[in-house]
Amino acid sequence: MRKRKKKKINLIIVLLIVIVAGAVYTSNHFNLFPQGEEGPTSGQETTKPTDNTTETTEAGQDDEPRVERLTLAAVGDIIYHMSQIHSAYNASDGTYDFKPYFELIKPIIESADIAIANYEGTTAGTSVEPYMAYPRFNAPDETLDAMLYAGFDVISTINNHTLDMRKHGLLRTLEQLHERGFKTVGTYAEKPETRVLFVEEKDIRLAFIAYTFGFNGMDVTLTAQELDHMTNFIDRDRILKDIEDSIAGEADMIIAIMHWGNEYQRNPSTEQRELADFMFSNGVDIILGSHPHVIQDAETVQYDGDTKFVIYSMGNFISNQRQESLDHEYPNLDNFYTEDGVIVNIEIEKDFESNKTVIKDISFIPTWVNRYKQPPLYHYDVIPVEYYLEGNPLGLDDHTLSRMERSYRDTMIKFNVDLN
Repeated sequence: MRKRKKKKINLIIVLLIVIVAGAVYTSNHFNLFPQGEEGPTSGQETTKPTDNTTETTEAGQDDEPRVERLTLAAVGDIIYHMSQIHSAYNASDGTYDFKPYFELIKPIIESADIAIANYEGTTAGTSVEPYMAYPRFNAPDETLDAMLYAGFDVISTINNHTLDMRKHGLLRTLEQLHERGFKTVGTYAEKPETRVLFVEEKDIRLAFIAYTFGFNGMDVTLTAQELDHMTNFIDRDRILKDIEDSIAGEADMIIAIMHWGNEYQRNPSTEQRELADFMFSNGVDIILGSHPHVIQDAETVQYDGDTKFVIYSMGNFISNQRQESLDHEYPNLDNFYTEDGVIVNIEIEKDFESNKTVIKDISFIPTWVNRYKQPPLYHYDVIPVEYYLEGNPLGLDDHTLSRMERSYRDTMIKFNVDLN
């Protein structure tokens, strides 16, 4: 009798445990979602609910203050001469393909959080004017497809060739860029609320401003009001206003893209240096220069304890301005420098506790434009020089390798960066 009674008591305890466990299971699996909401269907994973409370480590200590870093990749002039346009043409279907020109640098460009370039020219279509190049540039829309393929995000549209196809060219170029998802700065379809382009990545807010020295006389094709509303001419009052807008917009850093300086001169002019000092003194953090078509000096400078960076010219990223094509036009210049470009990689760091944003690292990847015979005319490669010198994986001839070595050497000596 004692054994049977004990067994009966144990059975009751087990039943109670099963009932309680079942209630807990039911509560956890059928009351997670408010009325009218459904849980995940079979095969879906649930995600762990999160809130804004601070998590602790296993040791019970608060996490480290939040710090984020983002990378910029910036290049100079992207220019299309007729030789490049004809070389990209496919006669069988009447289309153009410029994507192969960027194949070797695509992994570098698309790995950056934000990639920046200056598009020097227009995509005005052929309803008004045919495709053409120097002195007035009008390239196929497919040139923009190639930039998208390479991984660019932010395009400066303000330079001395912005108005080559007049107002129509300015407007259609913006239209085609925006259709492809590019962010643009420097030209506008109408008067903007602000001329500043704000780009936010990893909760770091960047302000881009951009200006040119002139329009090769084509500014007369716009009214004074259109010129004021649609383009950014270098003007100190305008620059100050844009810096004020950047600060009011709570930008963590201000980046100026400048089309300035003297063509084919490897040293920045006095005017460039004075304007850089003006911009740095008033709040600009980074200056990215273009127009001279050759590499100019890059340096870090200190203003009120903050490190600023300027590269006065990033050279040609891609063009047909090679020694062979320019010697007859400029016999007294060292025209091989127009073959040189650079990818400037800038790492930006923000400490969210102190709300301080700084330039953490700067590095340079010199590039060189290789052109060689390939039907229907030529093929162009933008080569990251250092990657393809060692071991010569492209199988380049000795003459080409020596030109690349010259390019790398003459590019790197122009840079003076100190972040210590």
